[in-house]
Amino acid sequence: MKCWWVCESRETPLASVSQLLFLLSVLHARTLSASHRVTDSYIQGTLDVPLINKTVGQCLDETAERFPHRDAFVFHRDGVRKTFAQFKGEVDQAAAGLLALGLKKGDRLGMWGPNKYEWVLMQFATAQAGIILVSVNPAYQAPELEFVIRKVGCKALVFPAHFKSQKYYDILKQSCPEVENSSPGGIKSKRLPDLSTVIMLDSKLPGTFHMDEVMQAGDSSHMKQLRALQQTLSCNEPVNIQFTSGTTGSPKGATLSHRNIVNNANLIGARLGITEQVAYGTTENSPVTFMGFPTDSFTRRTETVGSILPHTEAKIEDPETGKPVPLNTPGELQVRGYCVMLGYWNDSARTREVISDDNWYKTGDIATLDEDGYCRIIGRCKDMIIRGGENIYPAEIEQFLHTHPKVEEVQVVGVKDSLMGEEVCACIRLRAGQSCAADDIKAFCKGKISHFKIPRYIVFVSQYPLTVSGKIQKYKLREQMEKHLQL
Repeated sequence: MKCWWVCESRETPLASVSQLLFLLSVLHARTLSASHRVTDSYIQGTLDVPLINKTVGQCLDETAERFPHRDAFVFHRDGVRKTFAQFKGEVDQAAAGLLALGLKKGDRLGMWGPNKYEWVLMQFATAQAGIILVSVNPAYQAPELEFVIRKVGCKALVFPAHFKSQKYYDILKQSCPEVENSSPGGIKSKRLPDLSTVIMLDSKLPGTFHMDEVMQAGDSSHMKQLRALQQTLSCNEPVNIQFTSGTTGSPKGATLSHRNIVNNANLIGARLGITEQVAYGTTENSPVTFMGFPTDSFTRRTETVGSILPHTEAKIEDPETGKPVPLNTPGELQVRGYCVMLGYWNDSARTREVISDDNWYKTGDIATLDEDGYCRIIGRCKDMIIRGGENIYPAEIEQFLHTHPKVEEVQVVGVKDSLMGEEVCACIRLRAGQSCAADDIKAFCKGKISHFKIPRYIVFVSQYPLTVSGKIQKYKLREQMEKHLQL
């Protein structure tokens, strides 16, 4: 399979796992169609494409053996081009190096930075060694970084010296000042007790390894150790943790298995008609459950999220009653199948909130299903804002802004924007006798929360629209703000 991987500088993390696995999916072309006309708000995907019970490493090994000299991907901006054979060799080298540094099967390694070749290298190297890669948002500031490292117990952290305005080493020092006076691999941090190893991609600063040192660290004994370890790996084991913010403000680590992401990539490729001869990679996150066909009409491609993928079920229920809704009726979308995550890392309570005993995943999205099995997303159960592809949860920003000494109360809503889709608008009620400017609030946010969470619009209000029971009506507040801002 000839695949091209052209990466741009983006502010969202990088090469998600499904994207990477397009490189590995060697498929037979076929055009799949919805299995039958739908009569109620439940649909099941076809079963004619068998599921794959392989690890990420096994997929890479097989693809490199079949197509050693074909280009795997290209990072045009950085001048990096790798064949499958070259990539496979460097993955094994990096995996052996991680073992030489003392990482073991089941350890967590945080990858913190933008789209770069080393991001892809680390995802596959960790997968080969049974290490779990944690996707760390490149825009995270110190409090956010500290939370995710502590939450999953990252033993190692990999990052470049800087990206745009982000100075990663300096940000890390805010939570881990011990790094400057530590030997590489010997960090002992009070606030980050699990973190021992920091690897830098393009510099060598105090207390860190350079990536070149990792690539050279493994010898024949570590390669032998790697081969033995690979025999113990199961496709049902975790390979990646991706953080998603919750409505309470603290991010949740969605834990994905080899089986999750290998099959999701395979089925996406089948839906798109990718063959051994096709130039493809996307920026979608895994797992995908609904997807259109290349032959779909313009209306279906622009107004729906497509139809269900194979080996996946979906239903739409009334979120209040839990009962199925008729076709073309809004309700909460729920999904079941191989693609459902293993759970939120170290958070069984939140896992139980979204995954039922019979393995239905509650998406929190309000959707409809039509007679042909096409799904439309028409809203959200909660008030998530989507700004330029970033999911932003108002509660997280509200909790932070409540720490401002002049803020009495704050409500955050999304307002429409022609470029970004939505922008963040903070409606602030100040404490009695206080005065404040919008620029003061933005300055308070800078460096403490990710840049995309900083409200573009700040409006000072004296009251909020309320229900008769005193609850704030956010949809009315949004309407008021869009009118006020003349959007």
